[in-house]
Formats: sequence, structure tokens, C-alpha cells
Amino acid sequence: MNSKNSISPELQAKINALADENLKANILRYLNRPWTRKKTNEQIFDEMVADYEEVMAERAKWRQWRDDEVLAFVEHFKQEMPGDYAEFLRQEHHNNEIDDDLWWKVGRLVDRWIPNLDFHDCTSLLGKVRRHLQAQTHDEQGGQS
Repeated sequence: MNSKNSISPELQAKINALADENLKANILRYLNRPWTRKKTNEQIFDEMVADYEEVMAERAKWRQWRDDEVLAFVEHFKQEMPGDYAEFLRQEHHNNEIDDDLWWKVGRLVDRWIPNLDFHDCTSLLGKVRRHLQAQTHDEQGGQS
């Protein structure tokens, strides 16, 4: 790192004061890159924190799914699309990801289950479904991964 890019003690203290460890790591990773910048480290820090706060404010608006809602959707999924449910389980268990076509089909099922649901809320529900299925698989294996 060249001396123009060094992090001042004051800025390091601001970084250290951040609560989110991932945000800290991202800022440090970015500031420690050796390239020449048009902005100061402080400006970059301020912009990255402002972007983070904007994203977090937007996320706070998303629906917070309760466990009973997640379980209700899982049951609905099993009943409405048993073959796709089995494939979803298989992909989650073996690949730890769901292919795009299946993801799209399940997203359409969510939209029929709760019409006009915001995209982010739909994605959030599907993420919770995946975590539920991962935990269920983990429990069925006796805590073995």
C-alpha cells in the first residue's frame, strides 16, 4: 500500500466503532487496495457507510416472516407441487442451491399464495424456507452435516 492510501488513526477508530463486522471488513479491504484514488479514504468511508445505511433502511421495510408463516408455506408447497418440492429438497441438500427454473416456479407459487407480494419479501420467504429445510435435514441427520 502506498503512503497516500494509508488509513489515519482517526479513520481507523471510526472503522473500529462500526457494529457490522462485514461492513468493517469490506471497508478495510477496499481501502487497503494499492491503486491511486480520486477520493480520500474518509470520503470513501463516508460513502460506504451511507450506502450501507441506505440498504439497511430498505431492508427494515421488508416483511419479517414468522416461523408459522414459513411452515405454512412449506406445507402449501408440498401439497401444490409435490414433485417440485422433492426436487427443491434434493437440490438444497446436494447442491446447497436451487436452479433458476425451479426458483422461478416456486416464486410463482409464493405469488399465488400471497398475491402482489413485493419481490424482496418473496425472496426473503424463500430464503427462510431454505434455512428451515437445511435445519430440518441437519436435525434428521442427528446434527451431522
